[in-house]
Amino acid sequence: MDILKRIAEHRAREEKIKWEGTFAEYLEIVRKNPHVAQTAHARVYNMIKHAGIEYNEDGTKRYKFFSDEIFGLDRAIEKLVEEYFHSAAMRLDVRKRILLLMGPVSGGKSTIVTMLKRGLEQYTRTDEGAVYAIKDCPMQEDPLHLIPHELRPEFERELGIKIEGNLSPYNQMRLETEYGGHIEDMPVERIVFSEAKRCGIGTFSPSDPKSQDIADLTGSIDFSTIIKYGSESDPRAYRFDGELNKANRGLMEFQEMLKCDEKFLWNLLSLTQEGNFKAGRFALISADELVVK
Repeated sequence: MDILKRIAEHRAREEKIKWEGTFAEYLEIVRKNPHVAQTAHARVYNMIKHAGIEYNEDGTKRYKFFSDEIFGLDRAIEKLVEEYFHSAAMRLDVRKRILLLMGPVSGGKSTIVTMLKRGLEQYTRTDEGAVYAIKDCPMQEDPLHLIPHELRPEFERELGIKIEGNLSPYNQMRLETEYGGHIEDMPVERIVFSEAKRCGIGTFSPSDPKSQDIADLTGSIDFSTIIKYGSESDPRAYRFDGELNKANRGLMEFQEMLKCDEKFLWNLLSLTQEGNFKAGRFALISADELVVK
């Protein structure tokens, strides 16, 4: 095997995935492939389904996505996939619930989550799992948020999609100051989820309750920029470096959730129920569909 040749082929594949353009060009992509506008829950469900489904003799489903590493949990996994991810993908109220995996030690919980995270990294590299975001946005925000609310019903009918969520204050400011309010000129890029690069996949592990900072989840105000921007509420004065920020539109693993201080859980409940969370003295931070596990 020629290692250098394989490296060059890998580099070529990665370059092929990259795409940048304007919002107007992105709308053409959505018109041709409406699936790029799918929710986070739908993306996970379609990823699992895309790997293939088989049936056991007792009629239970066996998902090939898990079959290489998970054994003897076919009924539990079928319940997980069909009752949670499938229902959430159909935009039922189950998508507003936090998915809590409970079970004995070595019961496969961590393995399931690891496989989902690893699978998303690979799936977003495919045409079926392609994800697009507003370029240079720290929360990889959905470009469709740029469409004004009063125009969304018309776009939804034309494109055959559903548009939810509000444009973040950060991108609202960029739109007005950098592009003069011209939505069609706002830059859009294709992104690939990566836990290592903190894009679309996050992991939060609670530490000592006395030293744990809520900013680890939500990000925080960068006080060193107050003099430059003149206000704490200026979107540019905020650091979008919390796990919820970085995992936006994807999946966040919350380890040992029940052992965490309740103030951390309030943000998760607000996020799943309302689609946003309040971070200190900053404005409400909106989050797209996010699978919290």
